[in-house]
Amino acid sequence: MEKIYYNEYNGSIKEYTDGEIKKFYPERKRNTHKGSYGSANIVAGSDKYMGAAALAAEAALMSGCGYVKLTASERVSSVLAVKLPQVIFLDEPDSNSQAIAVGMGCGVSESLYAVISKLLVDFNGKLIIDADGLNSIAKYGVGLLEKSNCSVMLTPHVKEFSRLTGLTVDEICLSPVKYAYGFARRYGVNVLLKGADSIITDGKKVAVNKRGTTALAKGGSGDMLSGYMCGCAARGLDIFNAAVCAAYTMGLSAEISSAQKTDYCVTAKDIIKNLHFAVKQLTD
Repeated sequence: MEKIYYNEYNGSIKEYTDGEIKKFYPERKRNTHKGSYGSANIVAGSDKYMGAAALAAEAALMSGCGYVKLTASERVSSVLAVKLPQVIFLDEPDSNSQAIAVGMGCGVSESLYAVISKLLVDFNGKLIIDADGLNSIAKYGVGLLEKSNCSVMLTPHVKEFSRLTGLTVDEICLSPVKYAYGFARRYGVNVLLKGADSIITDGKKVAVNKRGTTALAKGGSGDMLSGYMCGCAARGLDIFNAAVCAAYTMGLSAEISSAQKTDYCVTAKDIIKNLHFAVKQLTD
């Protein structure tokens, strides 16, 4: 793996407030339609990990975008079609979408790497790469990120970021801002490095999200985050603000859920069900 020189970040680190996040939920005009709020395409799931596709698509449905499309295998689509009747099921990624999120529960493979490589070149919208998308890039070559024609957001947790960078988990945890910022700057991408305090950077500015509880330290949380972020990007937010909005809102929903059920008992499904309370609190 290429050795990267990681610059120290010497700027300020932005922490958002409820009032600032409210701006990411503008008042919806009455004379609008589905097309006014964009199309989010979730490329996710496999026969082994159907739940990842379901959680990502369901979270996207809660984001306020006009259309949610799910690109998945025939078996995944047939199982989820009854559970998610609002979703449009596709065989291939839809490059006409305003935003695409790819990788959740797909499995690490050269074929997924090829899909991502094609999207980076052919897609002109906002692309979120998560989970097995990140692991496939780490395995088959990070250099493809240099060829991007779209706005890219990578959403690794610390172990996934370790695979991408060749750094140890301990090294990353000692200087998460430095390494997330340096990677984003090197490859011209955005990075949301997930953790108790999540770091969001485009290689120029840095934000931190401190909302959330340990209820998010469970399977499915990342799938939801990517789906909700994709929907936020589809309805008009730029990729950086979509990440800020999604991380903050998901964190607030986790806080609401934990107050109801405790961190121990909250599930990913609970957090999705409470997203409307989080958005209502932010917009009231």
